[in-house]
Amino acid sequence: MTTTRLADQLTFAMDVAAEAIRAVGPEHIEIVTLTRGRICVQPVDLNEGEQIARILGCDLPLDHRMFVPGHTLWTGVVDGLEVQVRSVLRQVVAR
Repeated sequence: MTTTRLADQLTFAMDVAAEAIRAVGPEHIEIVTLTRGRICVQPVDLNEGEQIARILGCDLPLDHRMFVPGHTLWTGVVDGLEVQVRSVLRQVVAR
């Protein structure tokens, strides 16, 4: 892959991340980490994570119960990039 193509992919990921931040409001975002194929978002308040995830179209939860503190990572695809949003550990109700 050429250097130009790699730079284009990174620029595209930065543009998608910027649009995601605008969609939820920059005051709600603490950290954004990105690669050419993935964007990870951590809210200022992890209690807002699920709401932010849903705004961005991320509706697949992955619960990390063995971490301290535990957390849920909400995932989805936005413009062909995997997007992950960290939130408090959700309380799953068994049926």
